[in-house]
Amino acid sequence: MNPKKMRLRSLLGLPFALASFCVAAQTTPAEPPAGRLLASNCFQCHGYNGKSSIGFERLAGESSSEIYNELREMRTKMPPKMMDMHARGYTDAQMRLIADYFAKVNTTTTATSTSTATATTTSSKSYSRQKSD
Repeated sequence: MNPKKMRLRSLLGLPFALASFCVAAQTTPAEPPAGRLLASNCFQCHGYNGKSSIGFERLAGESSSEIYNELREMRTKMPPKMMDMHARGYTDAQMRLIADYFAKVNTTTTATSTSTATATTTSSKSYSRQKSD
């Protein structure tokens, strides 16, 4: 085949390749918050939002430094208990990410639940007015 024709064909295919790349880039989901994947190990006991419903320590409302310092202390306890063993599996940088995640998730969850509650209350009031009219 002629080299000029091959070059022309590859140049004609370029816009289609770029278009498909742009479409794929637009549909890529947003990256999760930093530390979420590491913190997911904690969700079963401490809850997704740091508020345990089964009696474990509440992480929501604690500062990042409090959570981080507790994790660091757990790494040195002897004999180690279950939580101490979990803490030993993380580096200092990973523990900082986990602590930062739980410190931030509390404010995000509270803001979201407050706005949802406000919207529900507002819609209930408007429904009540419509019903009484």
